[in-house]
Amino acid sequence: MKINDTLSGLLLALFAAAIFIYAGTFPSMRQQVGPALFPQLLAGGFMICAFLLICKGLRQTRTEAWFSLPPWFGERRAVFAYLLVLLSLVFYICACEALGFLPTATILLLSLSMTFGARLAVAMPMAIASALGIHCIFYKLLKVPLPWGMLESIAW
Repeated sequence: MKINDTLSGLLLALFAAAIFIYAGTFPSMRQQVGPALFPQLLAGGFMICAFLLICKGLRQTRTEAWFSLPPWFGERRAVFAYLLVLLSLVFYICACEALGFLPTATILLLSLSMTFGARLAVAMPMAIASALGIHCIFYKLLKVPLPWGMLESIAW
């Protein structure tokens, strides 16, 4: 899918503004660095990228369409793979609390790997190792409370 850079830049600017405004509602902390700092810095970076995209889009020739479908859009398997990525996000949102992060991430990584052509012998260990690695990074190092779901009894 080809979207004109001006339109992409405007959408990115709106997204950056929404992040910046929402992060401003985060509670302040006694320390100098509060929870709003990183999201607002990220929003600032997005705004710079949006400005550059808008400038690039305005310099492009006027003959380009604002929106065009990619050549793969007519291929059934490619469209299925694209939709599976979007549906996996919905599945994660719906299933993560009940199943827990580890089973949900393993199912998602396994199904996406198999869809994109990996063999089961490679996809299964990769999905399990990746889910465990991501869990350790977020849960242990970054202290992000990931849901345990049905694995609550073995939570570490």
